[in-house]
Amino acid sequence: MNTPQMTYIKPRDKYGASLIFSILGLFALMMFILFKLQNSEPAPSQHNSFIVPPVTHKPIYLMTSKPSALLYAKSGHSLEEYTAKIKQFAKLIHSLGYTTQLIPSSKLSSLPKDAILFIVDAPAMTQNTKNAIKSFVQNGGNLFFNFTAGYSDEHGNYLGSTFVHALTGLSLNKRLGFVTFKDEKNNGSLFVTPKLLSPLSVYLPEGKNLFVVLYDKVPLYDTPSSLQPDMMATSYSQATPPVGTNAAKSIRQQEAGMAWHGYYGKGKWIYTAIPSYSFTDNQEQKNDFKKLLSGIIAYLAKPITAKIYPFIDNKGAIFISEDTEYKFTNFERFANLAQEYQFPVTAFIVANLAQKPEHKEMMQRIAQNPYVEFASHSTSHKQIVGKSEAYIIKETAGSKKILDRFASSPILGFRPPREELNDLMRKHLAQSGFAYILGATEQRLYPRFDKPNLLIIPRHGTDDFSYLVNLDWDQDQIVRQMINETNFVTSLNGIYTLSIHTHLFAYSTNINIMKKYFHYLSQHPEFKVIGGKELYQKVLLAKHLNEQLEQKGNRYIMSITNNNNVAVNNLYIQLFKNPKTKIIKGSVNNKNITVKVNNNQNTLFLNYVPANTTVKIYFTLANNIKG
Repeated sequence: MNTPQMTYIKPRDKYGASLIFSILGLFALMMFILFKLQNSEPAPSQHNSFIVPPVTHKPIYLMTSKPSALLYAKSGHSLEEYTAKIKQFAKLIHSLGYTTQLIPSSKLSSLPKDAILFIVDAPAMTQNTKNAIKSFVQNGGNLFFNFTAGYSDEHGNYLGSTFVHALTGLSLNKRLGFVTFKDEKNNGSLFVTPKLLSPLSVYLPEGKNLFVVLYDKVPLYDTPSSLQPDMMATSYSQATPPVGTNAAKSIRQQEAGMAWHGYYGKGKWIYTAIPSYSFTDNQEQKNDFKKLLSGIIAYLAKPITAKIYPFIDNKGAIFISEDTEYKFTNFERFANLAQEYQFPVTAFIVANLAQKPEHKEMMQRIAQNPYVEFASHSTSHKQIVGKSEAYIIKETAGSKKILDRFASSPILGFRPPREELNDLMRKHLAQSGFAYILGATEQRLYPRFDKPNLLIIPRHGTDDFSYLVNLDWDQDQIVRQMINETNFVTSLNGIYTLSIHTHLFAYSTNINIMKKYFHYLSQHPEFKVIGGKELYQKVLLAKHLNEQLEQKGNRYIMSITNNNNVAVNNLYIQLFKNPKTKIIKGSVNNKNITVKVNNNQNTLFLNYVPANTTVKIYFTLANNIKG
């Protein structure tokens, strides 16, 4: 049955269970401390380290491959270089608190059934090795492999992506194949972004862009319908795929996948197209790559991974705003369009223009529009950073005082002129009651809280001025690009932010661009358009939610803790588990909460999570996996 019914059960004796878990937790902590003390490597510094408790104390195996070593030697490298490459990756895993063990490809049959195996940069394999790997995963093993794994046989003959395809269903893209990525200095480089709702990004909740150092071409794949990429190749702004320098054609969204997870028989796998050195050679983001690797290991070690939806009830969201400044009366055109399509939009208004006598009646009319939220774009739209404190107060708190007179409720949003922000501005924005800021382009998918507790919404969408200049006023081409950006960012579960201006997209016939875009959104209900205040509330609620999953045999306990002072409604949780396992029965420790299970989508839905409460869901899995 697709939606098993959860029943209410009374809480059990908490003290006995708590005592047992406390003792086990203390024992695990002592063992971990002992392990670290015995580790001969110096501990990372507190300032520049990332350490979370290991999720398993079993060794993580790394395969060594003699055919791969010989292939490296034929390419002008030494056998020692290949061994050093494997040991360097083992050292990286070791730095996360795990033990590692090298295992020759000829000994894979001796692996424990539920072991974690890393196959790092192994381009050449015998057919027996490939069969052993597939048998290992099919019988319940957990596999990470990467780059050109198995692309050649033991004699160096090129076989292509046949081995990768056999395990994953991925096929090397015929249109582009291998792509070279270069930066402006002709150095090999690539930006990749882990998807927010992915088991790999457990420790990367903001959807940060990762700069990948490259010395090699990278394979591009066609993703089958049965898979979704966990990590994508992106531009700096994260709004589009990048451009490969060896290809005159742009990379399409369906070709931009860089990592995937999936299941093969009883086991599971993670594959990434990037080489192993990409995890270690970017020293500025080494902790971010450690977080990525920690997420990979956690997924492989646990039978189920759970993640709360980033926007509570939505996987991704769209934030549409207008800088309401020059050609001020075009504001009403934008407002009317929002009302026509019933999409919430946010207007960042220059306060001095709003209070002009000729604009008063229009402002009062728009204030009655339930789909338009008023926010501030400063008092005068002039430079603020570097000015006196009195001037900063006038441009921040002063603008709020003016605009609050027009708004139906106190305004919360601010967009700084020239996208400039400093600590003094932040101080007075917070003190005057602002809660969120639409900032500049940032290398993250998800809004973040900045000091002093102001939400910074990153801007992703191409600026409308750039559209009109670079796309030569071709409205249909502009709309297609906006749609592509929307699809790309929301596929990564991020917030797509589209910012327009009264004197550009809201001006004259340019408003038809927005009309076509709104029409497209209206035909695709999977997109969620959200206003600034609602976005702030959802991100604030999500910040104080967490989930924890415990396993006892085939029984699981999901604990959802709401540390907010208000209830959370309509909460979705994504489960990453083998699709052949089904939740067949369950219960919840609060009779006022309705829990719905969707085994097709692997989701849990809770209609209500009370304030400052932990809700426990107990469920059982039915295993229909055949070996």
